[in-house]
Amino acid sequence: MTTQYIDYSVYPDVDELPEALVTEEQKADYLHRLCSAWDFDICPEKETFSLLRSWKEVFDGYPLPESPAYHTFRQMFGWEDVPLVKNATVHLTYEILDRLEGREPDPCLRFV
Repeated sequence: MTTQYIDYSVYPDVDELPEALVTEEQKADYLHRLCSAWDFDICPEKETFSLLRSWKEVFDGYPLPESPAYHTFRQMFGWEDVPLVKNATVHLTYEILDRLEGREPDPCLRFV
């Protein structure tokens, strides 16, 4: 029996950690946690990519169209695109940090 690699750092809110991800719902929850972490610049480990490569049915059945990480996984695995959420806004890390520090947006960004 092979051991399934699970990155437990994405479960800070859970007292009892899963030993394996068996059901599609468990896998979808894990995928959501991983994508949320990566969307905030916490990159998945190499083993995570290996695990998720075989989860296309989970990606298709539980899409996260608002997550840049979700789209990146799909692109890296060579899977077809999923439509983005209409009117979705992706904020870059430096924009969020500037806003938190009370800085005005860079006026030259509109030229980029």
